[in-house]
Amino acid sequence: MRPRRSNRLPGWLLAVAVPLAVVGLIAAYVRAELADPNRFADHAVTALRSEQARDVIAEQVAVGLLERASPDLVASRPLVLAAVEAVLDTDAFAQVLRSTAVAVHGLLLEGDRDVVVELQDAAEVLRPSLRTVAPDVARAIPTDVSPRIAAIRRSDAGVWAARVAQGSGIAAPLLLVAAGALLLAAIAVAEDRQRAVRQAGVALVAIGVAGLAIVAALRAQTVAHASEVGVVAPEDARAAAGAAWDALAGGLARWFQIAALGGTVLVAATLLVRARVDRAGALRQAAELVAGGGLPPAARAARGALLVAAGLLVALGGQEVRAAAAVTVALCLAVLGLTELVGLASRSAGRLPRRRASPRRRRLVLSAGAAVVVVAVALTLAATRTGDADPPAEDEIVACNGLPSLCSKRLDQVVFAGTHNSMSAADRPGWFFANQKRAIPRQLADGIRLLLVDPHYGIADPRGRIRTDLEAEGTTRNRVAAKLGPDATRAAEQLAGRLGLVLSNGKRAIYLCHSLCELGAEPLRDTLRDLRGFLERNRAEVVVVFLESSVEPGEIEAAFEKAKLEPYLATLPRGGAPLPTLREMIASGRRLVVLDQGDGGDAPWYQPGFLFLQDTQISSLLKSRTACVAGRGTPDSPLLFMNQWIDRFPPPAAENRAVGDRRSLLRRAQACRTALGRPVNAIAVDFYDDSDVLRTVRELNEGVPRG
Repeated sequence: MRPRRSNRLPGWLLAVAVPLAVVGLIAAYVRAELADPNRFADHAVTALRSEQARDVIAEQVAVGLLERASPDLVASRPLVLAAVEAVLDTDAFAQVLRSTAVAVHGLLLEGDRDVVVELQDAAEVLRPSLRTVAPDVARAIPTDVSPRIAAIRRSDAGVWAARVAQGSGIAAPLLLVAAGALLLAAIAVAEDRQRAVRQAGVALVAIGVAGLAIVAALRAQTVAHASEVGVVAPEDARAAAGAAWDALAGGLARWFQIAALGGTVLVAATLLVRARVDRAGALRQAAELVAGGGLPPAARAARGALLVAAGLLVALGGQEVRAAAAVTVALCLAVLGLTELVGLASRSAGRLPRRRASPRRRRLVLSAGAAVVVVAVALTLAATRTGDADPPAEDEIVACNGLPSLCSKRLDQVVFAGTHNSMSAADRPGWFFANQKRAIPRQLADGIRLLLVDPHYGIADPRGRIRTDLEAEGTTRNRVAAKLGPDATRAAEQLAGRLGLVLSNGKRAIYLCHSLCELGAEPLRDTLRDLRGFLERNRAEVVVVFLESSVEPGEIEAAFEKAKLEPYLATLPRGGAPLPTLREMIASGRRLVVLDQGDGGDAPWYQPGFLFLQDTQISSLLKSRTACVAGRGTPDSPLLFMNQWIDRFPPPAAENRAVGDRRSLLRRAQACRTALGRPVNAIAVDFYDDSDVLRTVRELNEGVPRG
């Protein structure tokens, strides 16, 4: 008489096998793919080939070269960026990245400190390409320049897991052998081997799902903690971190996918055996369905057309379609083969009678499935929600624009840090001779609360360049040339051809441009979307947008409404009535002020700017650093905007840095108070991140008496 096998032992063996296999696969992958410096470098080069990582590396290298060569050349960043992007495709640059990856490999996996990734010897590879597009930059590049492209913290979960796996790599084969032995033992000792094989398949699925969950969690943690380096925006840094993770750990995810797929095939095979499917009969029926003659003529014609379409789809559909077809056939063959093996094992060990699931068990399964669906829907809604437009309650408002003391101040008693030509950013593609280094989302994150932007009509040409629609704006090339000067006009025509020549059938859209979209353009809709996202995430911030618009007011109003900004738009009181306090604006949710250089529009929130503000003459700053002469607006305008930039083409970074230091800003603010009889409410600068405008505005908000 055979000894009775334990019913619980196989389950315990499988439960132990799952974590052993998960840990073993992770350790084996790190040992095989990441522990070797050369294999690690291969993955690093693969990461370079991804669009997201390439964009970040190109930005960092371009800005690093400009800052080391000459900060005054930062306005030429698009030209340098184009040269750098061309070099990224070469084997020479791949070799630079490979040598850098080998150098940081040991510090990453075995070191006890954070790792800064710098491209050594990059200058020698980049200089020849730069000579053709930016010779001044090429001549000024130091020989020892090493652009910083990434910083990896040792506290990151992904780095920690890689180091732990690296330390246990020697045990990887033992862990995998032990897990495999436990799976086989669970089948061998089971009373019902068919059921045990099915449970082993479930265990394989569990191994795959658990491993994929761990990989996904580590990826999410790494991406969430990715921070910008230099001029790279946070969203770009996160995208690059995700691409780098996929290049380094994507193979591990595939290992776990194979485990889950193998388990699924094994479970399917056992279910076929349990259902006692006549495989030969099923194949005959399938053949009859595909090629049999027992169908009516119309059905046979439809079947023939479907078969032709399927055959052409596989033959002409490309590599992905053929691969999917091959995988489908392979899985079917694997299921049939495993069905044969499981059937033999079942017959040799005997078969237990089938058990029907009780009504109570079916209800439990259905309830669990419904709960999973509800949770999945809730998580999806939470993940896709863009933000909370509801204003905070009074007791939730503890600080306004970053300071508790500002909440009780009226709008005309607060100072706003602003940027001139806010949309013209060197870290955005296509901007030539930019006034800022960083784009509007980064400006807002840094503390800029006044945006000076210029909406224009633009039409994309066949090469994707934006051409200014001068006719739609009611102006001419000569008027624009007189306003901008010959240098800017000449540069625009060198880049895009004769001004004013646009496609008659081109699709017109609204762009933010500095007089000429040929020198750079940002879609208005994208900027408004970014602005709405900032307001949704920061419910205690008041922002002012000043438009120098060449677009019909109704179209500006429609763009703001389409961007779903209406709940945030503030209507300021006219006729000398007191302006609201920041607390009142935040509590109402109406904390986005939109002013127009012209007369505004029909919407009450789209208001004539110089009814509410007076600015200072830009030209006065060229004569004296402390000169303050009233510009547009009237002395009765409640707000005073101080223009603090050097109005010259291209924008001179060094001179703007000189007028943007703390001492210069404070001296001119005091001069304006003395000359015009009231304090400034906004300071707008070029290259804000090279200036002290944020620090100075905070000091003014904290300490200067208000009238």
